[in-house]
Amino acid sequence: MNTRSLTVLALRLVLAATLAVSGYIHAQLYIDGYRLVRVIGSLFLLQASTAFAVAALLLLAAPLLLRIAAAAIAVCTLVGFVASRTTGLFGFSENGLQPAPQALLSLIAETLTLLILASWQVSEARRHRRARPTDGQGGHEGDLDPRLSVSQQGRGAALSVSGAADAERTRSLTVLALRLVLAATLAVSGYIHAQLYIDGYRLVRVIGSLFLLQASTAFAVAALLLLAAPLLLRIAAAAIAVCTLVGFVASRTTGLFGFSENGLQPAPQALLSLIAETLTLLIVVAWQPSLTAVVRSRAAAAEHAEGLAPPVGHRRLYDVLWLLLPVAVAAGLFWYGRAHTPDYETSLFGNRGRDAQLLKAQLGSALLGLALIQLLLALWIYGRLPALRAAPHAVHTTHRLIGLTAFLLSLPIARHCIAAYGVQFTDTRVALHSLIGCFLYGAFVAKVIVVRHRRWPGWALPLAGGTLVTAIALIWYVAPFWYLNGFQVPGL
Repeated sequence: MNTRSLTVLALRLVLAATLAVSGYIHAQLYIDGYRLVRVIGSLFLLQASTAFAVAALLLLAAPLLLRIAAAAIAVCTLVGFVASRTTGLFGFSENGLQPAPQALLSLIAETLTLLILASWQVSEARRHRRARPTDGQGGHEGDLDPRLSVSQQGRGAALSVSGAADAERTRSLTVLALRLVLAATLAVSGYIHAQLYIDGYRLVRVIGSLFLLQASTAFAVAALLLLAAPLLLRIAAAAIAVCTLVGFVASRTTGLFGFSENGLQPAPQALLSLIAETLTLLIVVAWQPSLTAVVRSRAAAAEHAEGLAPPVGHRRLYDVLWLLLPVAVAAGLFWYGRAHTPDYETSLFGNRGRDAQLLKAQLGSALLGLALIQLLLALWIYGRLPALRAAPHAVHTTHRLIGLTAFLLSLPIARHCIAAYGVQFTDTRVALHSLIGCFLYGAFVAKVIVVRHRRWPGWALPLAGGTLVTAIALIWYVAPFWYLNGFQVPGL
């Protein structure tokens, strides 16, 4: 990797760190009491959610849009800081560097964010000036076939340029249309949730905060999509739609943080929201196949013009950085479990107390059974069961379906655990259960990433799958087995 790539990587990681620090400070202040301040509490949660979202995306790449978003977050935070200590902000005022030390740390984080972005932009401008070709250096030897006449070469070059221009215009119009429609569906979804938040959902514990979080991230991604649509933003749009749909289904089946709703109520917002999220997912799914061929052809042409392919080390570095996403998932669950106030009366399919514990033990045992079946099927697929011939295609399909079933089965168990108990360290067994539970979903995300990215070494997928099965087995040992064994577990 060259010096410039290392510099960009360092700037990207430091920028993500300063944003995450700023988001963490505001999230902690929100939890500690600012959530009770009218308007200001919502602004603190909005700042934290957008800062965390942009920081997570910066771990993967740093297009200009994300750098602009980072600058906007820092500037708005500083403006709010100054306003709250001078003219007041929505009737709220604060004194000096209070609360300490959070106010000072936030100022440092925001200032560092802007300084990093300014130095980044200056270095980019200098690089572009140095790379600008001088007059007479735009040609390449060997571009034209010497066996053709000058007139033939001219006609061929003209047709090639014309065809390329037509293809580029078609692609640009397609991208523009998809981008605008995707931004519109996200904005509609965000508007619906923002309106419901204002109309009364802000008073519902946890759910109000989730509605505001959904609206803020949907509006932020929709605004960025109006300017460009890199892969990261399309992934973010799909993630917002999926999480919203999952919350919709949970609130109408098992309940969500003690909250439940009926059918398509409130009307018509529930139905409109369903339509908006479904359209968002359909657009994201339709986008990729329609543009993949064009993107690949342009990438191949660029590589040919440059005379070399992307550095292997650069691709591997991005693969490794993908693994920061599972770490973020595990850390996010841990943070929420510690910050959340446990509600021991949380129900699991209508069961509470000992009845809920028994049901969780039964579901956890079923989950372990599915994981063991997954392990056997994986050994068959990899040819590690000598008594069986090569696994047919049906085995691969069954393996994937059982994996999906196991994941869906784990969700109500995990929701009840984190809502009813959070992350606790009262004794060794409880601490292990809490930590492994957070690790489990990070391991699941890691396995999905390894499956989707084909460039990983051959041992990566078995390692990820084995780690996931081991985590499920350990959770079963310290929780379902403990309950079914009369509240005792050997060794703990």
